[in-house]
Amino acid sequence: MVVGYNFLLRRVAAILDSKENLTTSTFASNLNLRQDEFRDILNIMIKKGDVECTVEGQVECGVNCSGCSKICAGAELINGRNSMKSYKLTEKGRAIYESLS
Repeated sequence: MVVGYNFLLRRVAAILDSKENLTTSTFASNLNLRQDEFRDILNIMIKKGDVECTVEGQVECGVNCSGCSKICAGAELINGRNSMKSYKLTEKGRAIYESLS
């Protein structure tokens, strides 16, 4: 699992470094994964301390939230969840990524 995990961590890190504002669906698609597979991997990366998740407070259309994709969180608001999650590498994750590059 380590080789596969490190490969995915490197790809996730590269996408996060691109500073693109992506939905989880688009992010998963960029990795050639189903959305549920991507969420599982992302949760593992968070539990291992390689990726950090932050939750933005009440999302309202027209507000310039950090990491906003300009679609006002789309499905998140439709499903009644008024918050938006953003992800970044932790120092630990960055160190692993740089050692793999």
